[in-house]
Amino acid sequence: MALISIIIGLMFDRAFRHLHDLRDLSWFEYYTNSVLRLLPPSNGVVQTIAVLILPVLVIATIQYLLSDIFLGFLHLLFGILVFAYCLGPACLSSDIEYYLDARRLGDQDEALHFASALTERAASSAPDQQTNDVTRAILYVANERIFAVIFWFVIIGPVGAVLYRLTTNLSKHHGLDDSLTAVSMLFQAVLTWVPARMLALGYALTGHFDGALQAYRNRPYEPDLALDNYDVLVNTGMGALRDHEATDEISSIITAKNLVTRSILIWIAVLALLTLGGWLG
Repeated sequence: MALISIIIGLMFDRAFRHLHDLRDLSWFEYYTNSVLRLLPPSNGVVQTIAVLILPVLVIATIQYLLSDIFLGFLHLLFGILVFAYCLGPACLSSDIEYYLDARRLGDQDEALHFASALTERAASSAPDQQTNDVTRAILYVANERIFAVIFWFVIIGPVGAVLYRLTTNLSKHHGLDDSLTAVSMLFQAVLTWVPARMLALGYALTGHFDGALQAYRNRPYEPDLALDNYDVLVNTGMGALRDHEATDEISSIITAKNLVTRSILIWIAVLALLTLGGWLG
C-alpha cells in the first residue's frame, strides 16, 4: 500500500498546485510555542520530545486503528492524505518552473523571489551566481521536500512522514531556545542521513557515475552532520552533471531537475519491484 500511496500522493502534488496552501504548518508553530510555555525550564532534548510526541502518537494511533478496517481501504486513504500533506511544503517542480518562466521572461524580481524560495535564503541577483545557487539548491531540497518523506513513509508509514516533516519544520522555527534549535537540527540531520545517501546514489546511477563518485570521495570532511548531508547531495549531484553542456544560462537548472526526477523514479521502481516480490512471495 505504501507504493500506491506514494504514487497517488506525488500525482496530487504535481496536479493540484492550488492545494499547497492546505499544507500550512502554522498550527504546528502555535502548538510548539504553547507546549514550550507550559514546560518548566529544561534542556533541548526534553523540549524536542515534548513538542513532537503528541502529534506523532496521534498519527501512530490512527494508523494502527485503521489498519484492518474495510480491508485496509481507510488505512490506504489515510496514508495518501498524510503523505501528500508531508511533501513540500511547496511542489518542487512548480517552484522550478515558475523560476524558469521568470528567467525566460526577464522578470528579475519574480526570478529572485522563486530563487530565494528554492535556496531558502536571500538569493543573489547576479544571473550566473543565481543559476549556480539554484542548481545546487535543487539537488539538496529534493531530498528534504520529497525523497526523505518517501523514505520514512516506506519505513514506518504515515507516522514516519509526519515525524520527518515536523522535525524539519521545528529545526527551522525561528525564535526558539538555542538548545532546542540545536537538538532539533541534529535530529533532523540524523533522519536525513540515510535518504540523502540513497538519493546521492540515484544521482550517480542516473547521471555521470564516475563524476559523481569522484565528487563524493573528494568532498571535504565536515564534522557537522547537517552540512555533511548537504555536501553529499550537492557534490555528488554536481559530479553527476559533469558532462552537461550548457546551451543557455539556465540549462543546468533543467538538467538538475531532470536528474532529480530520474533519481526519485529509480527508487520508486525499486520499491515497486520489492512490492511485487512481496506479493508474489
